[in-house]
Amino acid sequence: FSPSGTHLVSTTQDNKLDMFRKFHLSSSKASTKPIKSILHDNKTGRWLTTFQAVWHPNLDIFGVGSMAKPRSVELFDSSGERRAAVTGLTAVVSRLAFHPRSDTILLAGGNSSGRVTIVR
Repeated sequence: FSPSGTHLVSTTQDNKLDMFRKFHLSSSKASTKPIKSILHDNKTGRWLTTFQAVWHPNLDIFGVGSMAKPRSVELFDSSGERRAAVTGLTAVVSRLAFHPRSDTILLAGGNSSGRVTIVR
């Protein structure tokens, strides 16, 4: 869930990031349909940890790794628009964490082989 609690993002194995709005208030199947599906290369295969999108603790943006080449970490806002990408990484970044006490973007990412990437 986003820090405001109004948005939810999920990574899927059919190469999409699905965005939901006010998902926690939905009581019908119609309201649980995504408001936006973003095409995103999520298929990590059997040897890599699956991707997990993560929200910044203070800003309504989220980050997620990508299998696209060159390897990258992408940042999206709560409307699903891609705002930035960190490219030129040498490894697939499956897990991310934003610094919890910073309004600036300080991001650490790791993969299943133990490689850690820090982005500021």
